[in-house]
Amino acid sequence: MPTADRDVVLVTGATSGLGLRLAEVLAAQGATVLAHGRDRARVRALTERLTAAGGTVRPYCADLSSLREVRTFARRVAEEQPRVDVLVNNAGVGPGPQDGARELSTDGHELRFAVGYLAPYVLTRALVPRLLRARAGRVVNVGSGAQVEIDFDDLTMAGFYNGWIAYGRAKLALASLTVDLAAELGPRGVAVSCVHPADLMPTPMVRRTGLAPRSTLDQGAEAVLRLIHGTGGADTQPGHYYNGLRPESPHPDVLRPDRRERLRRVTEELLAAEATAADICHLDP
Repeated sequence: MPTADRDVVLVTGATSGLGLRLAEVLAAQGATVLAHGRDRARVRALTERLTAAGGTVRPYCADLSSLREVRTFARRVAEEQPRVDVLVNNAGVGPGPQDGARELSTDGHELRFAVGYLAPYVLTRALVPRLLRARAGRVVNVGSGAQVEIDFDDLTMAGFYNGWIAYGRAKLALASLTVDLAAELGPRGVAVSCVHPADLMPTPMVRRTGLAPRSTLDQGAEAVLRLIHGTGGADTQPGHYYNGLRPESPHPDVLRPDRRERLRRVTEELLAAEATAADICHLDP
């Protein structure tokens, strides 16, 4: 259980890349790290390694491409943790190789949109009561400068698919969610921000694109940790968006209330349809 003087930080996608570096640093700093990953063996290995080094780590395993698993994950965190001081929505699916094919999630959504946006949407909203119990709650969304306008008439990208566009749509949606959450939770004491940590860090996600890294993991971690610890001015930055250590304006659609309202409406419709379908599939014969 978390103690009164130990921050409780949930990091999604904590078993590789930036998420792994964040988990390592936070555990060394004395936080209780709620380490999420998709692969149970890797989550267990990370937990054992950081615990052996003196850290306090709690393992959580969930496939974020399944909204049912996201909800189960959120319930488990809420049951086991009286509060969550910081939620870092880091997990995502990268653009993939140049000629990569379109992929769908367990629920039939475009995969990058599902993992990079719908999962953080559901997880964050489910954990709001725990964030409100924190001394100074924070949500840090790991975004990207590669934001792309969303085509609401083809959310699954059945008509046209490109991995970079799919990735960019998910990141624009995440930045839009950040603005909405900041307006909703900021007055209640929870700061919300979105950050493009660094350009092309040496992560598995970047390696799959075939592009050469341009930044280090430590550079990316510094930008995220700055917001985790509340030293980035996230409460006052318009759009609550950062490019590394610098405040920056996100894609223009992120700051348009009409585009955000349409995204909210479409999102709630998708989630309502998914929940209804799941209930039908699990009716007793």
